[in-house]
Amino acid sequence: MRPRRDPVAALLRDAKTGMLALISLKIILSKGPIHGYALRKIIAENTGVDPPESSVYDALRRLEKLGLVESYWAKSKEGTIRKYYRARTGAEEVLRRVLNELCPLIVPVLCTAEAETA
Repeated sequence: MRPRRDPVAALLRDAKTGMLALISLKIILSKGPIHGYALRKIIAENTGVDPPESSVYDALRRLEKLGLVESYWAKSKEGTIRKYYRARTGAEEVLRRVLNELCPLIVPVLCTAEAETA
């Protein structure tokens, strides 16, 4: 028999993975082309959460596979060659549609669930 997975850990991992992709896309759309390290830094500054480097790059690869961002190599301000990510046509509309669906669920339903179940 397979060992049972921790349901809290599984749900948190899935939620964080999806949210990190959405947050990354929103930042790319608002800031323009950005490399992964700078993206991670902005996420940490704005959320107080410092996501693992691997999670940020997993989110960026996911966005690339979905056709929402594309990557390219370029020289940074510091002079090093870095992989940058920019939004593709239609990415803003996709983000808008996803947020229109999620926001009514997250804030009034999920964010008040703890108070109602406690």
